[in-house]
Order: sequence, then structure tokens, then C-alpha cells
Amino acid sequence: MAMFRRLGLGPRIPRERPVPSVYRPLRRAPLDRNALALWGLLHSQIGIGSSARGYARLLQKMAPQLRARHMAAHVQCHAMPLPGRDGVDFPVDSLNRRAIRNIVVLNPPELLAGNIFFPSDLMRDTYVIGYWAWELPYIPDDWRPAFNLVDEVWTCSSFAARAFRDDNVRAGHGRGRAANQPSAAGKRVSVLPHVMEDWAHTPRAQARQVLGLEGDVFTFLSVFDFASGLYRKNPLGVIAAFRAAFGDGPAGPNLVLKYHSGCQYPEHEAQVRAAAAGCPRIRIISSVLSPQDMRHLFDAADCFISLHRSEGFGLNIAEAMMAGLPVICTAYSGNMDFTSAANSLLVDWKPVPLRKDEYFGWQGQSWAEPDLASAAASMRHVVEDQALAQVIGQRARAHVLRALSPEAISEKMLTLLQFSEARCHLGLWSRISAGLRGAWHGSAHGGPSENGRGSTFRRPPVI
Repeated sequence: MAMFRRLGLGPRIPRERPVPSVYRPLRRAPLDRNALALWGLLHSQIGIGSSARGYARLLQKMAPQLRARHMAAHVQCHAMPLPGRDGVDFPVDSLNRRAIRNIVVLNPPELLAGNIFFPSDLMRDTYVIGYWAWELPYIPDDWRPAFNLVDEVWTCSSFAARAFRDDNVRAGHGRGRAANQPSAAGKRVSVLPHVMEDWAHTPRAQARQVLGLEGDVFTFLSVFDFASGLYRKNPLGVIAAFRAAFGDGPAGPNLVLKYHSGCQYPEHEAQVRAAAAGCPRIRIISSVLSPQDMRHLFDAADCFISLHRSEGFGLNIAEAMMAGLPVICTAYSGNMDFTSAANSLLVDWKPVPLRKDEYFGWQGQSWAEPDLASAAASMRHVVEDQALAQVIGQRARAHVLRALSPEAISEKMLTLLQFSEARCHLGLWSRISAGLRGAWHGSAHGGPSENGRGSTFRRPPVI
């Protein structure tokens, strides 16, 4: 969402925008009833781009199985452009056919942006699965029109799914909800966790040498993006807990803070640097690292810490667990699908209301305030008992390999694709027989379609 605000678009786009030239080949492309396509920010370094690449690689590996089951003869991967944040090399397919089913890894604000990211106008006669993520208990009001642009929703955690499901939608944040406001009614919301791909791990000493880190000092790591919200990610809490645990002297453990997007949020970056000032053992890495160097960073650390106030999933937490690191994290939100007292050091918290402008959609929301004394105690504990810390890290890695590996997620994805295949064919048959192939008239902010609000197979155009 913060990325979207930087582009100057905001959550409400007033009118339909022309399809970008990069997508124009789709105007002449035939509809392939045997194709499945994944759309994502495949060339971007941001978290949702990393997630999309994981699913793309997974689908490519699943292609023989999908063909054998007559679920998809062709699997395609298409990159959506993100100006200024594209820099990852990833192979994509040419736009020479329109797939009958499309998985779109893109949140509602971008989906509502009138063809800028995803060419909704050219995909009206296809089945669209929106893969969305959200980090607070309730979705913003401005997101609800996007339900009319998809046939079903996948999301990354049970926490996020609760926010998207209709039975947990608030009545307009207390302002009264319009009768025609689109919701999740009639739209299936399913959980598909992010796929965690293992890598060839580099020995710690070698990884530290590559990154220029001290070779023999216990090192904590915390990673965040300012575009994901300073107050939500809460690096200031990490700094405060670290300094409370180990003081500001020259000897003791180190803390590495890796962040990016600081130049776009200079006031927030200044807060972080001011909080770290005076402690020589806090190292800040503000540059964008390659995927390989990010893996080196996880391999170089001894412990990962996230004192977030809320997470949709907790991708960096899961990556640290894959690296075999003990993780200290807030016992709240999306990460609780895979972190537990058995494989992590969970930090106590209390619920607090969001204050104005701490995060988009803050009105009427609450999140977790982690107990910094609890966090500091856990930090001291892993330093004092490194054998136990190693055992916890091994348990964490074993759990992620079992629950979030490509093999585990492919089974979940196959089940979801079987469901969407049945609905897709049923919907196409109904639309064709009734002569409704182009029946997409209306407004994304408008009222119910002729066959009921939130109709599964009649989406209005983006505005």
C-alpha cells in the first residue's frame, strides 16, 4: 500500500485507464481454455514480488502433473511492471495467448488501478484468482470493490483470511456500510502460505566475510522495508530491546539492521538512525542486496528478531527459520501459523489501538504492542545458552521444511486449483449458454449484478 501511495495513485482510481502498451499483444491473443497463468511483480525486489516468484517456480514444477490431470496443458508466467523497483532477473512467457485461469498476485489497490498493473479489461472472459495479503484485523473500506474483480481470493495466512472473509467485515468502521458495497459474499477465501525455497547455505564465517561482518561476535539480525510501515515493523522496538539487553558498551553482541526504501521515508529513517546512535554494536545496511546476498545475510546471523505489531505472514521470519536461526518474534498475527513455543522464542504482547496515520486503514483497528522486557530477556537467553538456541533453530528449520516447502505448498495449491477448475468450467458454460460472455457492465463501486451481489462470474470493469 505504501508503494502504491508513492506512485501517486492512492486507493481510489477515478476512471478506467488505457491498457499499457506492454499488454497490447493480448488484444489479438486467442483465449486458451487449457492454459493457466500467474501474474506477479516478478522482476521486483519487494516481498510480494518474491512471493510471486516462489509461486511461479512452483507452478512450473507442477506443470507435468497439471497436464497429466488435464488441469492445464500450458502454464505461463507474466511479469507486471513496477517502475523503479524492477531489478530481478526472472524468465517470463510472451503474451501470445490469454489463459482461461489467471492467478494475480497483486493487492486490491493495484488491481483497482484501471489496467496499470493487471490488464483487467483484456481478461474479462477468464477466471481470476486474486492473491492478496493484509496485515490488520479488518480490510480497508477502499479494498472491498476489488472483490467484484475476482472469482475467488487466496491469501497467505489464517490471520489474513479472517480479514477477507465476509463474516469478519466491519460495518464501515462504524460509519455505516452502504447497502451496495461489495464484500466477500459469495467469494471463496482460501489460505495458501508463501512457499519457502531452501538454498545452498554458506558457512557462517564465509557469509560474514562476504558481507564484511565481524567473524566471531554473536549477531542478531532484523530486516524490514520502510514501505511496509515503520510502526508496523517496529525496528525502534528492536533497537530498544537490544540496548536494554546488552547496553551501549564496545563489547557484546551485535545487531544488524537491514532495511530499504529509507530514501523515500527520510523522516522515518532519521528516527531509526537516531535510535541506533550511541551504540557502536548496531550495524545498519541500507542498500538493496541481491537475492544471493540476502541469503548470505541470513546465513551470517546467529538469531533473527522481529518485534512487529502485525504481520500478514512474516516472510522474513520464515526465511530466517529456513536458515536454521532461532527466531525471537511477537506472538501475534500471520506468523502464528508457523511459529510456536516449540520452534521460536515468542514475545508477549498486549492489544493497543492504532493511532492516526500509523498505518493505512488505521481507523478502528488494533494490533500488538510487544513486551520489550520479554524480548530483551529472550535476547540475553539465546546469547547465554547458545546450545539451546541452536536446538530451537534446528526445530524451526525442520518445521518450515515440513510445512512451507515447495512440496507441501504444491499439495495445497493443487487442491485449490482443482476447486477453481470446477468453478471455472461451470461459470464458462453458464456464461456461454446464456450469451453472457461480455456481461461485465457496471461499476466496481456499484450495486449488485442481476444475479446477486458479488456474483462469482460477472465482474464489472475496473474504474
